[in-house]
Amino acid sequence: MELKKIEKLWTNAIKELLDSKIDSNILNILAKQTSDSIRRIEIYEAYNKRAIQAVEVKQEFWHTSNPFVLAQRSDLSLHNRLWIIYVATYFGKSNKSKWILFDRATFNKKKSILLFDEIKLDLNKYFKYLSSFDFFENCNYSNHRKFTPKNLLENNGVFKSMEYFANNIDKYSSVEKMDFHTMYKLSQKIPNFGRLAGFDFSSSLVKCGFNIEEPKSMYAEHSTGPLDAIGLILKLTKNSASTTSRKKLCTDLMQWFLDNSNIFMVGQVLEDSICNWQKNTVNYIRYSG
Repeated sequence: MELKKIEKLWTNAIKELLDSKIDSNILNILAKQTSDSIRRIEIYEAYNKRAIQAVEVKQEFWHTSNPFVLAQRSDLSLHNRLWIIYVATYFGKSNKSKWILFDRATFNKKKSILLFDEIKLDLNKYFKYLSSFDFFENCNYSNHRKFTPKNLLENNGVFKSMEYFANNIDKYSSVEKMDFHTMYKLSQKIPNFGRLAGFDFSSSLVKCGFNIEEPKSMYAEHSTGPLDAIGLILKLTKNSASTTSRKKLCTDLMQWFLDNSNIFMVGQVLEDSICNWQKNTVNYIRYSG
């Protein structure tokens, strides 16, 4: 989407919802961050094309080890694809160690994929394999998962969560179309998943073509970052920035963009863009994720 069109969308939204406007330079930075957020969603289309091509040429799974390519490969079962999204969400992509934790949990040392069907047949064997080396050596979780304990065996460890998901995977294998909020609430039952992990997991299912509808909310009402960003918009437009006003604007903005744009995953786009925009409203900084 062209930057000018995004600027116009934000200009009209602020005018109609708040009867106001914000500085043109600040608006431009907000539009640029929105454009970046849209591109981060659109990349899943490229992942899909990569997955289709890989299946056609029967490419080894290791060569498409990005989880969002793997999760769209039709030569993997639904359960395998779900497991991949779960593992990718659990560890995330670290700024320093990238997808290494995901790779360690998904591929053996010979770079052969560890298929879910085989994992489920003998979970203890799989857990023994992951325990046979220093799983967390020189690796970190993603920023979204930074408070997750780095352990395998404890009650709050990796294996407890994996065991739950493996034994309950059918709950997440929706044949009929499922609304986003149902999956979002269901995902929070996964051990060590909270609101943020639940949103990331559910969003990834949508973007990777699973049978889940896109979100109808920013899910910002209980999150400090987006609420602070909404508060900044209210302050810049000389409106009340009370908690009630912030939550109302979250809802109103979401509905306005649903009614006036065709942006895919617009709830995630809005939440992502305003959070990055508030970090520096007068100078554009490009964020990679």
